[in-house]
Amino acid sequence: MKKIVLASIALLVSGCAHEMPMGVAFKTPEQLKLNSAAHWDILANHEAGLIKKTLKNSSTLPVFIKEPADSFPFAQAYHHLLTSSLAAQGATIVTRPEFNAATISYVVDIVKHSANYTENMALPTPLGHGVYYLLATALGKGVHDVTSTAIEVVKAPFYAAVDQVKPNLATHVEVVITTQITMGNQVLNSDSRVYYVERGNLSHYAYHAPEALPHHYTVSDR
Repeated sequence: MKKIVLASIALLVSGCAHEMPMGVAFKTPEQLKLNSAAHWDILANHEAGLIKKTLKNSSTLPVFIKEPADSFPFAQAYHHLLTSSLAAQGATIVTRPEFNAATISYVVDIVKHSANYTENMALPTPLGHGVYYLLATALGKGVHDVTSTAIEVVKAPFYAAVDQVKPNLATHVEVVITTQITMGNQVLNSDSRVYYVERGNLSHYAYHAPEALPHHYTVSDR
């Protein structure tokens, strides 16, 4: 009887071995939204710091900030903000490319999603706050996976009774902003940042050609 049971288990395991992996969602991280020009300034300060760190062994090396081919609000403002941030940090900036200057360039990639996303809008209870505080400690890191799974399975003790799932319309559009510094054919540093943007603000990050005016024709029998 034992042999029959073992054989059945072996057949079951071998039958499951060729199944496709089950799709699961990533653990929910936090992602910033770009809602104002002040946020662009924060990004410019961050990138200026990375550029200065990259050039720390060549503090006198001049840099040229290349303007993008297309003109749109973010591109123009980011160019000026990055110039100001680098100047404030003591960088040597030239207004045209030189053979001994590093070139700073940036591009914006637009990502549009058509699927409907949701987010948990529930309010954590004191017990929920306690669990997340535990996760931030050294002890909590060791039981992170187990605790996170428990919260997902049994949410009631951890969240107040609110409308727990609401549509997150802002996640329909994302921008990937990449800032690079190059020297000749060598990429010295490349930093990409992903943000959410409101659909109504998408024109800040992408060039849209003006729509052609409609043509009017007059029909006459003469």
